[in-house]
Amino acid sequence: MNRILIRLAALAIFQACLIQPGYAAGTNAVIPYKTVDDLCQMADGVDQTKLVVQVFVSSKNKAVHPSDISLAIQSGAKGTIPLQVRTDGELLNFPHQKELRRENPSVIANQPKGTLNLAISVRLAIPDDPTFRYSRLGDGVAEANKAIKAQAGMLSLLAPKAQGVIFFFPKASAGKAKVEIASVAGKKEYMADENGQIKLRLEKILLAENPEVKVSEKLQLITPDME
Repeated sequence: MNRILIRLAALAIFQACLIQPGYAAGTNAVIPYKTVDDLCQMADGVDQTKLVVQVFVSSKNKAVHPSDISLAIQSGAKGTIPLQVRTDGELLNFPHQKELRRENPSVIANQPKGTLNLAISVRLAIPDDPTFRYSRLGDGVAEANKAIKAQAGMLSLLAPKAQGVIFFFPKASAGKAKVEIASVAGKKEYMADENGQIKLRLEKILLAENPEVKVSEKLQLITPDME
């Protein structure tokens, strides 16, 4: 159930799992293959033009840069399979294989056990242009709910569901940044709170109308709102 309870934080990253000492062999951090595969399958299963989902690995030790981290699947049947990790810690091209899921080998890091985080970043795919259509918001939320439902399987009725979005502006824009929606019923304005955030619940009438949405300042990101 934990894998479907997505909590979106300020940077749209939730701690999906920690590298747990209980899985460790020797002194290196170890994760079961299925744990990583579940997250990467979620990322690979969404329409990235609507919702950007990425899996990242990082260290609790601030002195360790993501580029210092390497991971490899230690399979008894297939041998050592190095994994591709970008310099920012994003995990790329994770191999989804039925044979590996049955075996569930260890994914071993070159870092000490208990020091790594595995996280997933979820954000809407919004263009740099400050003006875009309301459907962008609706498409991103719909894609997020689709991904959650797919992960939940038979428990989908109990899974959380996004009803809106959160706009994130720099904290310097708190109380100043705003979002405008030019609907037929009139212009709607929303102001950023003390944290530079605007929570917006999506409306069916606006999804059907698809008006223009305009942000007054450069956004950091927009995430689905799971509350």
